[in-house]
Amino acid sequence: MANRSVTLYRKCKTSDGWKRFPVVMSANGRVKTDAVIEKGIETVYPVGHYELRSFEGSKTVWKRVEGNATEALAALKETQKKATAIALAGDAGVGIIEESERKAIKAEAGKFVEAAKDRGSLEAAEIYERTLEDFLLGCRKTYVDELVHDDVVRFHRAMRERGLAPRTISNRHANLCSFFSYLGFDKAKMKVVSGPKPRYEKTLPEIYEPDDLKSFFASLEDEYDQLFFDVLLQTGLREREAVHLEWTDISRARKTLKVQSKPKWNHKVKDAEERELPISQELLDRLTAYHEDHKGALVFGKNEGKTDNPETHFLRRLKRLARKAKLNCGVCETCVASKQCERWFLHKFRATYITTLLRNGMDLRTVMKLSGHSDIESVMRYLRPAEDDAVQERVNAIKWR
Repeated sequence: MANRSVTLYRKCKTSDGWKRFPVVMSANGRVKTDAVIEKGIETVYPVGHYELRSFEGSKTVWKRVEGNATEALAALKETQKKATAIALAGDAGVGIIEESERKAIKAEAGKFVEAAKDRGSLEAAEIYERTLEDFLLGCRKTYVDELVHDDVVRFHRAMRERGLAPRTISNRHANLCSFFSYLGFDKAKMKVVSGPKPRYEKTLPEIYEPDDLKSFFASLEDEYDQLFFDVLLQTGLREREAVHLEWTDISRARKTLKVQSKPKWNHKVKDAEERELPISQELLDRLTAYHEDHKGALVFGKNEGKTDNPETHFLRRLKRLARKAKLNCGVCETCVASKQCERWFLHKFRATYITTLLRNGMDLRTVMKLSGHSDIESVMRYLRPAEDDAVQERVNAIKWR
């Protein structure tokens, strides 16, 4: 009879590097989590993964098993059954064509997210991870080849029932399609499984009007807050870009602010493209004066610049300051439910920056470079022809009746 021995091991990270050890089975036939037999002694190694050991003739074959101890045991039993069936068929002189290895959706989703992290797309990885967690929560399938259009429809329905905005649903559908593409779906299969992209009403980006900004900044008592929100307004930095801004990024000689990756903070610029922004003399002078009493690496470190750790709660801070200044609209759902006005959010400063540049006659390509967008169409969303004085004058001059 052919060799059909299949055993379960755990590959662990030890003080001497990565090593494989046999797993520990409990009295009830289950695999003990993270436990292995090392030199006859039961030992626990939290970091590692499970592997199946089998043989092809005299060659040892190792196959990684994705998942926890329970999933590893299930994979062991399934592999042992197949090995037994193949061996018995061989002894009986019957040939068996083995089914090609099936891909588990959950395992492939994990690989997809890790691939995004490996290429430095950390923000994309976070979005993919959130999307796929939601998809897997409602997906009743185990393997990739089982996926059908109904699984995507169920995903859409769950998002609508949770009250997600149509645009968010459309974006998450696009993220899911990126996953399907990673799985190797061709155009025909993609069309059948994913179906059409959910439609939504395209709206103009929200911006802060001058009166909003005047009231908000007049209410700020702390220099830290004034500088942070002025930097957002006058440079259009994304939140993570501002949070990881360092004093070495600011050049007083060139009057510029450089946006670049920060490996030590695990922060990478979007689209892996650095850019340099001009800043006003007034803002530069304020930053220089502020730097005299704040010598850490980060411009806006935690605890109002007193510690050299990134601050991660600026959105919460903005909403609290807006509420304190009595600038909440009082009518949106979040105002009514939690006094956290939805009209006040960080990205709105970026939208205001881009719109202000366009209103002041800056060309689209320059705005694209300064804002860090990768295409002109993204910038064109901020064009508001109806607000142009010349257009308004022409409308006023028309005799409608």
